Amino acid sequence: MKSPIETLRGLFSSQNRHSPASLTAPAERLALPALLLQSEKIAASLQAGAHGRRRSGSGEDFWQFRPYHSGEPATAIDWRQSARSPIENTFWVRERERENAQSLLVWCDPSASMDWRSSNQLPTKRDRAQLCTLALAGAALRGGERAGLLTGPEAGRVFGGAQVLSRLGEALLHSSTDEPELPPLNALSPQTDLVLISDFLWEEDRIEAVLKHCASRPVRVHLLCILDPGERSLNQTGRIRFSGLEGGVLTLPAVESLNSAYEHAVSAHLDALKASAANLHADCIVHETSQDPPPALLALHLAMGSGR
Repeated sequence: MKSPIETLRGLFSSQNRHSPASLTAPAERLALPALLLQSEKIAASLQAGAHGRRRSGSGEDFWQFRPYHSGEPATAIDWRQSARSPIENTFWVRERERENAQSLLVWCDPSASMDWRSSNQLPTKRDRAQLCTLALAGAALRGGERAGLLTGPEAGRVFGGAQVLSRLGEALLHSSTDEPELPPLNALSPQTDLVLISDFLWEEDRIEAVLKHCASRPVRVHLLCILDPGERSLNQTGRIRFSGLEGGVLTLPAVESLNSAYEHAVSAHLDALKASAANLHADCIVHETSQDPPPALLALHLAMGSGR
């Protein structure tokens, strides 16, 4: 039997005496040029806000000083900096920035439920997910890294160079709802950042299965959960017929009597999602389509830059 979250997944095009026409999925899609322009602006702000996704490594450029850790060779200590240290008996190590290019792969949920929005004033979850996908890819490409998709005709391939973003955008817009529900992970390279973007309104066992599948690969996993504000809180009254975008119909009388229980169920679901991610050392950022994307993307970008 489906859980309430799964039953109400995608929340529905709804029809009742109070519901506005805007509760149906829109037919229009954001054109590629506009999508690229928005994503490039956000990518530039991510680079400026995070000063690049810098990681320690074996490069030649200085990155930062950090405290010396027990067990490290004494030759790692920067004695001049340590002599100037205001903290008594603290030794400092000079870290250098990693030079080898990293890879970013993004899975943008292709399922039909992502085509929903609760108001004409909001983007669909798919539009927002696609914007976030290309913004993250654009920031990675600007930082000299490689980026690719796990959906669309070139799933699994990574590319380098800023000019690649339009190619990724074209592939993203041509991804199909007929694609597999789970990201293909068999050919992932080690040290890849894997970002899964979805509403994650899934059964808990599916979430566990996907995360364990990801954890079995040599990648760093990050989740971006995109929800419409109408999915966080019903805020509806009267008798409503809910028609799922992926099938299923549910008619509920006096929906206002369920608002509290529904909000509790959604909060519990998100808490379980975050806990499952944390148990497998994955980051989880929740973002609503009524909010501007940069803060959530910057948090995700910084999480990827911190490494593991």
